[in-house]
Amino acid sequence: MQKFKQSTLTFLFILISIPILNAQVKDCSCKTDLEFLNQKIEQTPSYKVNKENYKLEYAKTKKSIENLNSGYDCFLQLNKLMLSLNDRHCNLYGINKGLDEESKKDTSKFEEFKVSNLYNVYPRPEINLDSLKKSLKQKATASIEGVYYRKGYLTLGVYKTINSNDYRAIILESEMDVWEVGEVIYTLVPYGNNYLLAVGGSLYSKRMISYGERIENGVFLTMQFQKDNSKANNSISLYPESTYLRKEISPETTYLKIGSFNSWNPTLSEAYKFYKSLEGTLTKNNLILDLRDNGGGGDRNSKGLYKILKKYIKKNNVYVLVNHRTASNAEQFVYKLNDFGNCTILGNRTSGTATYEKVNSNYNLPCENYIVVLTSKKHIKYLKLESMGLEPDIKLAVENDWMIQVQNYIEKNN
Repeated sequence: MQKFKQSTLTFLFILISIPILNAQVKDCSCKTDLEFLNQKIEQTPSYKVNKENYKLEYAKTKKSIENLNSGYDCFLQLNKLMLSLNDRHCNLYGINKGLDEESKKDTSKFEEFKVSNLYNVYPRPEINLDSLKKSLKQKATASIEGVYYRKGYLTLGVYKTINSNDYRAIILESEMDVWEVGEVIYTLVPYGNNYLLAVGGSLYSKRMISYGERIENGVFLTMQFQKDNSKANNSISLYPESTYLRKEISPETTYLKIGSFNSWNPTLSEAYKFYKSLEGTLTKNNLILDLRDNGGGGDRNSKGLYKILKKYIKKNNVYVLVNHRTASNAEQFVYKLNDFGNCTILGNRTSGTATYEKVNSNYNLPCENYIVVLTSKKHIKYLKLESMGLEPDIKLAVENDWMIQVQNYIEKNN
């Protein structure tokens, strides 16, 4: 009888608990996500470094999201809050990965996607697009505002928002299935050394994303939209089919492309094999080291190359090509190499994501709309690069061939 009473009480407790648990799950306000995110952020190394600034922004964010649901506006506000950490390895994404390329071919799946929350989550401001386009075409090349083109994809109108420092990138023309004219694909939030946090949707799948962008002389340096579509963008890396490549481009100069410092196989084993082939064979006076679009990785990869170049650079010249997408461990690598007198950095400013490291710190927020990636380790000696980037010794013009520019520089200075 006693066992029966205990079982009955347990059953009643479970029945009572179910509505309470459901109520907790259904409370999907932006406030719920914010409180959870805040608890996780307070455990990060970047919070300890930027505690006071973060607390001020948290108080502002808490007020601004009071009446928001867990949608795009909430996503934007949470991303803005995370900027106060000055930690560009901390990122917020949508859990829903959107529509993949295979599903786009299935008419029924695509039609189903078109009525989904994700497809319709992006702002559609009431604005006369023809008038806006006409006005933005008058903007100077150096202005962030303007009309930007990317053939085969979208035409964007970038304009400054009222009562804030943010910019919006609205779609003026679309050649893509998942994006419609009139949608805002990105809100561009200024931070650091003239960087922009692009908060919006993936160009291909419409997944909610945020990433570091910079617009320079009418060019989106990450996503490659341009005001003048007839000009080439030479800042992007060569030989996209190869991660590691060697070429002898003159009797005095060797070219190396190092496309990644990824520390996991198969890239890591490919790197080890490539570095092994370099041992004792770099005999020419000049070396062009191309780190454009190298998004980093880890020391398990890069230290193998550093060991070789540390010996080489004592008697020879190294010319390092970098761009806006040279990031993380690749920035650290260039910073260390630059300690040697025979190293010259050419290109444009790097990504500004060098200080922190993420190790298995991913969390789904309570409303199951967003996933946050947080850092768990800091490299304090690179703190001055965070959100600032590494400036090249020689800035190269985006519209002219970078390989020709660097070879001309070598000839002139040898």
